[in-house]
Amino acid sequence: MPAPFIIGWEEWVALPGLGLPAIKAKVDTGARTSALHAHNIEPFGPASAPLVRFNVHPIAGKTDIEVTCSAPVVDRRDVTSSNGERETRYVILTQVRIGTRTWPIEVTLTNRENMAYRMLLGRQAIQEDMFVDPASSFRQPKLSYKPYKHLPSRDPIKRSLRIAMLAADPAGPGTTRIMLAARERGHVVELIPAADVALTFDGLLPGLVIDDSPMGHFDIVIPRFDPMQQPGPVAILRQFELMGSVSLNPANAMALLADPTALRQTLFASGIRMTGPAHVSPQQHSPAGNPQTNSAHGPDGMCVLVVGQSAVAVRLPPRTENSDPPCEPNEIQQARRMAVKAARALNLRLATINIKNSGDGHIVTAVSGYPWLSHFAEATGIAVENNILKDAEGEVRSWVRHANDESGR
Repeated sequence: MPAPFIIGWEEWVALPGLGLPAIKAKVDTGARTSALHAHNIEPFGPASAPLVRFNVHPIAGKTDIEVTCSAPVVDRRDVTSSNGERETRYVILTQVRIGTRTWPIEVTLTNRENMAYRMLLGRQAIQEDMFVDPASSFRQPKLSYKPYKHLPSRDPIKRSLRIAMLAADPAGPGTTRIMLAARERGHVVELIPAADVALTFDGLLPGLVIDDSPMGHFDIVIPRFDPMQQPGPVAILRQFELMGSVSLNPANAMALLADPTALRQTLFASGIRMTGPAHVSPQQHSPAGNPQTNSAHGPDGMCVLVVGQSAVAVRLPPRTENSDPPCEPNEIQQARRMAVKAARALNLRLATINIKNSGDGHIVTAVSGYPWLSHFAEATGIAVENNILKDAEGEVRSWVRHANDESGR
């Protein structure tokens, strides 16, 4: 009778089909599916046989060592992580080798950059004749990171991004400003009129079609529409995200702006007060409703433009004979801090937040995920489009081989 095949709670594994000769994996029988650290995840290939390309840092803490992998996609699956967050992941089928045994397993792709183990081996990967010894480590032969030494170091560099401008008004001056600045920074930017886009669900991967032609992959999407007035593009934005693009303002965040009650509730949960009715009439959810409920283009209080995690510009209310005294520097600084806090609570990286001093503290009077950039440029002289693009560049991490790498790997 053959000896039982025993593995410990951590083991060295190899994934030969992905070009990964050695990875330390945590064996977790509480997790159903195995997971592999991956970033720069990019789907490609035909809808009938979808593939996914991704990069792996196989050694924890060593971001200068990177392997580029590709594999067929067998599924897309909602996975709840150990901290309770739900994430839609690509699922691939690949061979795993531990000790003398090699067998196929399903693996989900997710960013585990901050995790101690680059791979999690779930219970689906453990075969019937295997036993897990939770009290011991490395019951099977250890591997080595030495095979990675032949790989050249990779340094993060600036590269051209593929940027989609998802616009309800393609001729909008703010949209034009961003596009011109993006091209000056060397990026490839494409204007996507939301009215011309169709969603497709022909295979494992979702898709988008414009003028009867399938869209390719975009690194990042910058939404330029008001979900209160044009709710349709939210679905297109979510489709981009399902296709692997990063959105400066996620679809769920944009959808929240179209619901005044949920918007106020979300801010309240973060300790931020917002004016407005406790109960919202149905017509306020429609394009014909009152746009002042969540439009930050009006003159009510200070209007703060938030990009990323910073308040980059403040537009003060116009002065009249009956207007309040000018805003003090300390008051403006408080408004900046509240605006950043509100944008973070709403998961918005590009927003305008209207803030007013009510006498007993600052309150939010309006929020928009569709800033009128030309107004800020005229009022402050700041080219805010460059701030937006810097934030977009920071959201997409790119790694390349040195020019002297001729391995073709």
